[in-house]
Amino acid sequence: MVAVELSFRRAAERLAIDQSALSRRIRHLEESLGYLLIRRTTREVSLTAAGEIFHERTRLLGAQIDAAVHSARVAAEGKRGQLRIAYMSFAAIEWMPRVVREFSERYPEIDLELKYIRTQGQKIELARNTVDAGFLLGPFQHPQYETLALSSEPLVAILPIDHRLATRPEVSLGDLARYPLVLGNTAEWDFFRQFVLDMFAQAGEQVQVKYEASNAMGILGLVSAGLGISVYSQAIVRFQPRTIMTKPISDCRSPVQTLLAWNRAYKNPALMNFVAVARELAQKPQV
Repeated sequence: MVAVELSFRRAAERLAIDQSALSRRIRHLEESLGYLLIRRTTREVSLTAAGEIFHERTRLLGAQIDAAVHSARVAAEGKRGQLRIAYMSFAAIEWMPRVVREFSERYPEIDLELKYIRTQGQKIELARNTVDAGFLLGPFQHPQYETLALSSEPLVAILPIDHRLATRPEVSLGDLARYPLVLGNTAEWDFFRQFVLDMFAQAGEQVQVKYEASNAMGILGLVSAGLGISVYSQAIVRFQPRTIMTKPISDCRSPVQTLLAWNRAYKNPALMNFVAVARELAQKPQV
């Protein structure tokens, strides 16, 4: 400030400190450096050659410090950085892209890394802190994790368009058990596959799993070809191919829950902003 004003009085006024205190600070700085920065006479204040260089370099440094303070504040507010988000097949249809789109619009400087990981695998990765949050199937309760319920949808039957059950307004688990099933394989669909098999078992029905697929497109393709029927979340209705149809299951009382989960021990501001966006969308009625 002294270098800008070339006056101790004006500099002290702008800094709102006593002029003698300002003079002491400059003198202490010069003593620490071992050379003069400012020439003082009764008529004027001017910079020495060393003072000019010192002022120019520290002025630039001050701008860098201001930028660093701003960048750090942005990161502390969760507006810059990286988040690692995992998702499973059901969330890929709607919830993951919906939350990611809204979050990216609000926080464009956050780099989102998306990873497809099955539900059981997500729990392991969350514990290891290799992902920050995961869209997974519920129910899921554990003291180490926090969860946000995003949706709870009934299961529907997926049938070829020309299937015998296609003319019925709804089907039962007993109806479906009479036909071969197409399900996800145990390597990728272990949680949901067991969920479906338990549902039939609780209804006293035995099923035959004829074909397996590693992803949703494989399941839909096999059903479309007439190789079996399947069971899926109602969300598939909005994206089903023309070669298949869906039917409500009259005696199915077990909905599919989609949750957002994160490890309590690894929360950060960016993650909390992501959760806040997801919570806001979960509270909005879906069109």
